[in-house]
Amino acid sequence: MFKKLVLLSIISVNLGYTFFLFPLLGVLYPDRIPFTLYNLSAFILVNTMWGIILAVIVYFIVHIAKISLVKAITYSIASLWIIFWLILILSTRNTSTTLLDNVVIISVDGVSAFIVWAILSKLAEHFIVK
Repeated sequence: MFKKLVLLSIISVNLGYTFFLFPLLGVLYPDRIPFTLYNLSAFILVNTMWGIILAVIVYFIVHIAKISLVKAITYSIASLWIIFWLILILSTRNTSTTLLDNVVIISVDGVSAFIVWAILSKLAEHFIVK
């Protein structure tokens, strides 16, 4: 189960963040996030690591809390998303971006997290028999 979960998690995170968020941010903010091969490689590498982290968290939640895989995926993605943005918002005082920029970035990231959740939930239901 764990190996399949890691593979499906890596696939879904890369689909949601690398192939949706990266091009969109490259169009919205071309000066800050240029659409280059180096940035694409960095997005793939970082999102692959986040996919592994997500799979580990989901696996532990399923086994510790004894809840279904889809619920564990939902809790994990929502928790990671909220924790990430709370830490980022509370720890930085970036004055170079406007409030509207922050709202747009957080909203687009939320859509990416939803895409990851939808893909991973469906793939897990189909390929991981519990």
